[in-house]
Amino acid sequence: MAEVKLKEVTKKFGNFTAVDRINLEALDGEFVVLVGPSGCGKTTTLRMIAGLEEVTEGEIYIGDRLVNDVPPKDRDIAMVFQNYALYPHMDVYNNMAFGLKLRKVPKKEIDRRVREAAELLGISDKLRAKPRELSGGQRQRVAVGRAIVRDPKVFLFDEPLSNLDAKLRVRMRAELAELHQRLKTTTIYVTHDQVEAMTLGYRVAVMKDGVVQQYDAPQVIYDQPANMFVAGFIGSPPMNFLDARLVEEDSKVFVQGKGFKLLVPQDKLTDEVRSFIGREVVFGIRPEDLRTPEMVREDRTEASFPGRVRVREPLGDELIVYADCAGDEVIAKLDPHLPIEPGQEITLIAAMERMHLFDPETEQAII
Repeated sequence: MAEVKLKEVTKKFGNFTAVDRINLEALDGEFVVLVGPSGCGKTTTLRMIAGLEEVTEGEIYIGDRLVNDVPPKDRDIAMVFQNYALYPHMDVYNNMAFGLKLRKVPKKEIDRRVREAAELLGISDKLRAKPRELSGGQRQRVAVGRAIVRDPKVFLFDEPLSNLDAKLRVRMRAELAELHQRLKTTTIYVTHDQVEAMTLGYRVAVMKDGVVQQYDAPQVIYDQPANMFVAGFIGSPPMNFLDARLVEEDSKVFVQGKGFKLLVPQDKLTDEVRSFIGREVVFGIRPEDLRTPEMVREDRTEASFPGRVRVREPLGDELIVYADCAGDEVIAKLDPHLPIEPGQEITLIAAMERMHLFDPETEQAII
């Protein structure tokens, strides 16, 4: 078994708490992603799992074994670093074989493992090349190959694609996903890139200030963010947040703000939502959940509000529009063929069935 469990794990550097009482579990064979902005504690968490940082409080288990005091080399993990950490004087073959040689693995077994990993990663023709002769993507494959040959219980990846250009990053992301499907090794992957998190992770832990804000399947995090931080961090462009108040008129409940008054769907009126009637809320709507009248067939008057276009960003498959709505900036993803220009008046229609409400004091999700 290769589950990884963190129980109330804390890391302090002097008086600074880098990681604060994290509880996390990666199941056997699962691909778990830690995502968050710089300084949120994700790499420190990974380094504690690897044994490169001591745990201040709490317990870390790999399988059924408590590893707090186990040296990194005895944890049966393999780590891939952001900077690849290849030995420049060694060729690819020896970079991949080095760890096995230290473990006194027989030469024939080393050769078999290295060549199998190289074949899997498409670098068989580079085994005699030095790192300086390789592209960034090839160096990354070597670093991954060095981890694969060890056949560890757990792979740990620390932002492995951040040094690659955008096009190569997309390709390597797909290759890592395919590699995991083949090997089915428990994997914990750190990134600041939400696209990597959403596409690679079976489950994603969104972190901020050393605390896990939400840990769930990527689609659940996108559809049901636990708080405003998660809602704003996951999704590109980020979710729109508008100050508003919940009001009730003629047995209908509306979200009312500067320049808009939008009907809340009946199935959204939970007891918790009703408890906010007459109170301030933060209305959240994703850019992709905004449309124009030309894009909507039925009458959606009670879900529409006006704005003025400030900036348009045509991306070919979609049009990003930044609009001024009664002083608030609202971002919408629209049909790229719409004749929309800066300065133009625009009507935006919100898909209220996908609306979000947050408590302005706690920033926690109401719905």
